[in-house]
Order: sequence, then structure tokens, then C-alpha cells
Amino acid sequence: MSKAEVGRRLRMSETTIKTYVSRILTKLGCSNRVQAALLVRDARG
Repeated sequence: MSKAEVGRRLRMSETTIKTYVSRILTKLGCSNRVQAALLVRDARG
């Protein structure tokens, strides 16, 4: 989903979602959402 779609579903602003996504990517050591998804896929093995 896009950040706007996530925001609507969670009833949060798109800016808040952008902040959360950015923090999660930093903690995972990923530069984008695709890398994060691949990291999760690989961890499920």
C-alpha cells in the first residue's frame, strides 16, 4: 500500500506514516521499502 493508503487505514496523517516508515527502515538498515520486504521474506526462509 502507499503511505497515503496506510494513513487512511490507520487514521494517521501521511506525514506520520512517512516518519514511521523512515524510522523502521533506519532500524532495519534498509534504504527503501522493497529492501525491507526482501529482508522479511528472507528471514521467513
